[in-house]
Amino acid sequence: MEENKEPVFYQSWKARNIIALLITLVILGATVYVAVEAMRTSKEPRSGLEFVAQTLLPLWGTWIGTILAFYFSRENFEAATQSYQNIIRSMKPEEKIASISVKEAMLPLEKIVYLDYEESLQRTINDILADEKFRDYNRYAIFNKDKSLKYMIHRTTFFRFLAEISLGLTQVSRGSVDLTLKDMEEKATDAVKALMYKGFTFVPESATLLDAKKAMDAIPECQDVFVTHSGKPSEPVLGLITNNRLMEFAKV
Repeated sequence: MEENKEPVFYQSWKARNIIALLITLVILGATVYVAVEAMRTSKEPRSGLEFVAQTLLPLWGTWIGTILAFYFSRENFEAATQSYQNIIRSMKPEEKIASISVKEAMLPLEKIVYLDYEESLQRTINDILADEKFRDYNRYAIFNKDKSLKYMIHRTTFFRFLAEISLGLTQVSRGSVDLTLKDMEEKATDAVKALMYKGFTFVPESATLLDAKKAMDAIPECQDVFVTHSGKPSEPVLGLITNNRLMEFAKV
């Protein structure tokens, strides 16, 4: 059978009550003792009482005030914190992400795994697919020199292009193992080229996660939201919010 234990916050509340009471009793007891001694040793009892009233009472009043202020402010702080946590837990996902900025939630540029467009043009598709950096990813972000986004290519889009070559839907002068990103850019069907520009959108760095979600929902099959200074695709990328990252922040 489980032991019936009091909540931690209740134990803390009782401890503070006991401490505050003990300090108050000690101060009151000391005041009475000093007052009696002052009256007993003084030639005039009135002067002894004046000493207590003018010196000790104001001093100890300040001490008690400080202790009580700390005691109640701490209790109020804990109550406010608990209340805030309860509100957060009761919020709907959209209400929660509306208060989170994309700058706070995004994966910053320095942590994004991407390919340089100019450097990757002559790489074979097989080499790109086998790139160790993308072993855990199914999407390849390809950036221009200025760090603006050129393409976001899904692994399946590469496979679709290779399948088109194998089926003879696209004519090329080299074998499939030698096909490069440049070949894909120039020779792929319009359907494949459209996929290279599909599935992502942009928001400004001033946006919230709710804005990012709305932008993502507005584009069919969109899984990535790139953050730029003013939300223009031509600007350097500052960060990335994936659909999975958005879902993590939306959890209540």
